[in-house]
Amino acid sequence: MKHDLKLTSGSVQQVVNDLNAGWRNEVVRALGMDSNTFQMAQGTLGLQSADSSGLFLMADSVPPQSTTAYYDPSGKNKRSSAYNQMLHAMLPSTSSGLRAALGDQYSNWIAYRNADTSDLSQLELFKKWASRRLDPNQETAAITAFKKTLSDPLNVALSNYVDKNFYMTFTDDSGKSFTLPSYSCTIDAATKAINTGGSASIDYDSTTASTSSNGTMVSGSASGFYDIFSASAGGSFEQLNQTAASSAFTIKGTIGKYATVVSDAAEWYDGSMVSRAYNGKNDNTIWDPNSNMGTWDSFFGANGSLARRMSSLLVVSEYDLVVTSKATYSQADFQQIKAQASFGIWPFFSASASATHTETYTLNEDGSLSVRYQLNKGLIAIWGATIQNAPN
Repeated sequence: MKHDLKLTSGSVQQVVNDLNAGWRNEVVRALGMDSNTFQMAQGTLGLQSADSSGLFLMADSVPPQSTTAYYDPSGKNKRSSAYNQMLHAMLPSTSSGLRAALGDQYSNWIAYRNADTSDLSQLELFKKWASRRLDPNQETAAITAFKKTLSDPLNVALSNYVDKNFYMTFTDDSGKSFTLPSYSCTIDAATKAINTGGSASIDYDSTTASTSSNGTMVSGSASGFYDIFSASAGGSFEQLNQTAASSAFTIKGTIGKYATVVSDAAEWYDGSMVSRAYNGKNDNTIWDPNSNMGTWDSFFGANGSLARRMSSLLVVSEYDLVVTSKATYSQADFQQIKAQASFGIWPFFSASASATHTETYTLNEDGSLSVRYQLNKGLIAIWGATIQNAPN
């Protein structure tokens, strides 16, 4: 890979694109991933805690159309939220009786349903709306009609989406609780997969690495992150990023264990509803033309919120890897990077509070910079995912 010694911000981005593409291809080769469907992951979701929350957050992320993606749980669209919006953009298949019972109030009910953010069941929600909007006689008839629609797959899906049995509550380091939709990729499943997983050697050199890409994702693309050094808010490494990008990189070492773990959604998600929506692109008996929750294109277009999903996650453990930047650094450069690169250096970015690996910085005799990353046995990192296109 050739570098322009007078790099601009844009050309640094292109260098990082090439570095990401080459590193992703090395992981595909060494760990036997499918180059047509594998997406490399970077960011705070790549290094997780000892519970299932990090795995669930990763599985619930909407993967961009790229071979490498930067993941941050605070900044990513959520698959579960997009799925909920899709349900609210659809019509039941057995709504004719309810339409007749509500008359001109039907559109008001749909608007009320779509604006709801509670965890009420569909019947509870409808009763709440009816008691406010309908006179007693019409309310009774409307509730009777609505009960006949409860077995409709859409209403079942809407009720399952808010069913607390399909969610899990976690507690963060500050003691604050948060709830996430459940997936099959629990920490127990990941640990079991890792314990019977394989091992691999890594030998990446950016000067000889292939930057070509196959499959359904954008060749050599990095979504959302283009730096080589990363600091917390306010930190700047513009000149050092250009220095690093002007020379080669190597990554060498071993991965003690790696495996894939299936990331299927729990029963809050109904794949048949997604298929119904996907296959009914221009069908106004499926899509509500009066809904403002989204359209077929916003869900299933090239950049749609449900156009792709993660079908499995690549997890690794017990790795010992040395990343070396072949550029020449001064002692002052080294001290700045060591003190301020709190999110790490390419390609192992992570918020320092989320990191479970150790980092050891070394300024080599020839002026190059090496960072040794070690993840101990019993700890698990997420390195990527197998991506499937809708409606799978």
